[in-house]
Amino acid sequence: MTSSEAPPQFGGSEWLRYTRHIQLPQMGVGGQLKLRQSRVLVIGCGGLGCPVLLYLAAAGVGRLTLVDGDSVELTNLQRQVLYSEEDLGCSKAITAQRQLRRLNSDITVEAIDQPFTPETGEALVKAHDLIIDCTDNFATRYLINDLCVQWAKPWIFASVYQFSGQCALFTPGGPCFRCLFPDVPNDVPDCNTAGVLGVLPGMVGLFQANEAIKYLVGLTTPLRNTLLLVEALDLEFRQIKLRPNPQCVACGKHKKPKQLKAAYQTACETDISASSGKSLLISAVKFNQHRDDELHLVLDVRSIEERQAFHIGGDHVALAELSETLSSLSKDKTIICYCQSGVRSLQAAQYLRDAGFTAYSLAGGLAQWLQYQQKNGAIDD
Repeated sequence: MTSSEAPPQFGGSEWLRYTRHIQLPQMGVGGQLKLRQSRVLVIGCGGLGCPVLLYLAAAGVGRLTLVDGDSVELTNLQRQVLYSEEDLGCSKAITAQRQLRRLNSDITVEAIDQPFTPETGEALVKAHDLIIDCTDNFATRYLINDLCVQWAKPWIFASVYQFSGQCALFTPGGPCFRCLFPDVPNDVPDCNTAGVLGVLPGMVGLFQANEAIKYLVGLTTPLRNTLLLVEALDLEFRQIKLRPNPQCVACGKHKKPKQLKAAYQTACETDISASSGKSLLISAVKFNQHRDDELHLVLDVRSIEERQAFHIGGDHVALAELSETLSSLSKDKTIICYCQSGVRSLQAAQYLRDAGFTAYSLAGGLAQWLQYQQKNGAIDD
């Protein structure tokens, strides 16, 4: 006797894998099928991207597209849990893709080993059901926002700073990221400069993954057009309801697309780095050549706490105190400033140049110098 029944919607192993989801009345078979049919674009495979990707892959989101042009560095391993020491120097997107395929071979994972740009971003946004921002700079966030507004796509924003985090789900027709932050800030320190508690991106990334799964399934999403503020130090949580800004240049009544393009320049860079930064930089090679000669003065512009933890010699003057110590510096010497990532030292070098000194900044700071030293066997791994 031939059965007229339709074939099962799940294979045996797939059913077993997602049985804890399917047992949830709010999720059920229908919800799991929605996840399998979903296409999610995750931009950034760093501290936020790692937990987002792990849980979306585990949950059975059918297609994940990863976008990240960076490679794995030692400083990443404090918080980016997809990677190990064996992955140092490897592409984050490709490495993450490999790990996710090992976790769940039933889903499709595409890796794009390049930055998210206006040239590539539009097609990617159009092709996905949900976009998740796991980046660490405002320029990309504004680009994501504007493309999502243009193509009526939902997206989930998050950011972390030291012990504080933010997260929000922006949906078509509601307020957008530019309603919340109309102007592009150019003086916000990133994790390289200010530091971040290692577990914080994990916490905030889990909120992103949580809202993503619920949104794709059709469950209630409390962060829809709402900003969640997370304070890991005090373990405090606040929610702020967002409202549309009628004057918003992206989603308001009088849209101004031409004004949007300016924000896609690297907004996280300071005016110094954009205009004259390259002429102020000195490479690790030249730094090593001149650090000990009498014609150069090496100047550590980090905080005293950073100095005490680790330094590579030279004098110490914190950036905030530089103006008070100008009279003690000799204009007969070339000053080479350094800090953790090169941001503060670049500001110091520009300030010294303006004051009549010959000054440079160690490109990439201590982090890049240490990587150079390791590659050349000058320090122990």
